Amino acid sequence: MQGKKFTRVFFATDIHGSERCFTKFLAATKFYKADVLVLGGDVTGKLVIPIVDLGDGTFRARFVGNEEILKTPEAAKDLERRIGDSGYYYYHCSMSEMEELQASKEKVDALFVKVMKETLVRWIDLAERVLSESNTPCFITGGNDDMQEVIDEIKETEHVKNPDNKVVKIDPLHEMASMGWSNPTPWKCPRECNEEELSERIEKVMASVTNTANCVFNFHSPPIDCGLDTVQKLDDSVYPPKPVVDRGGQPIMFGAGSAAVRKAIDKYQPLIDLCGHVHESRGVCKIGRTQVVNPGSEYSEGILRGVLVNLADKKVLSWQLTSG
Repeated sequence: MQGKKFTRVFFATDIHGSERCFTKFLAATKFYKADVLVLGGDVTGKLVIPIVDLGDGTFRARFVGNEEILKTPEAAKDLERRIGDSGYYYYHCSMSEMEELQASKEKVDALFVKVMKETLVRWIDLAERVLSESNTPCFITGGNDDMQEVIDEIKETEHVKNPDNKVVKIDPLHEMASMGWSNPTPWKCPRECNEEELSERIEKVMASVTNTANCVFNFHSPPIDCGLDTVQKLDDSVYPPKPVVDRGGQPIMFGAGSAAVRKAIDKYQPLIDLCGHVHESRGVCKIGRTQVVNPGSEYSEGILRGVLVNLADKKVLSWQLTSG
């Protein structure tokens, strides 16, 4: 970045465990000539798929509603790839271990945490190897859907940093304030809190910012009612939550963003707010001087949504939404 008049940031978020999306994210430093990589929250997956060894050289698994009998190790490897790319985790086990897991929710929960941690550690190792070639800094944080004990496994390396709930320098001019917690959702995820507490968390982070005019917000939740937080309303009195429709059977849409984030943007007017959380509300808007970007997410299809932002002194020179 020495001698350049701007810093090019590539931001993506909500990849939810997708191996394909993560490898594409790391490739952005060369493909888009990015100076800095930022991976926003919700980096972990949602489910473990057992691949059961039947003891006769074949394997069985249930994936996307279909039972598959895999007759060769090569076929099992192909399923591993498909599972990982879609954002799930695979786990090889015997018939007897599968029966033990089916009989114990505690064992399933412990296995899920173990696999999430192992995958994240492997990702960090991969990122360090890839980014050391270009000497590119990379910031990876968690979101509301990520367990704190799993996000704590992001051990900082020379090129990979965990900015969660902190302020870090992304270049000599620009600080980045990160907040992975969100306002409440119908899904009751691990890192959610009410708006008052979220505001307190944000203010605690902002106390370390020295220049708000060059500050980058990396806040997982979009600001409320900004057009980048529109989602179908869900009834959370039942589980799983079900869509709410009007008398004509049409879905009721609303702004699911955070009032606390909106308040912070109004108050501090940072240079830009990089957000996510609401996968289907990809887009860009402005709140005062603050550029707000939600690149959206299509992780289950292996498509990486992102945004390239060129930052100068107190200016967003340009932005470009990406998909690939």
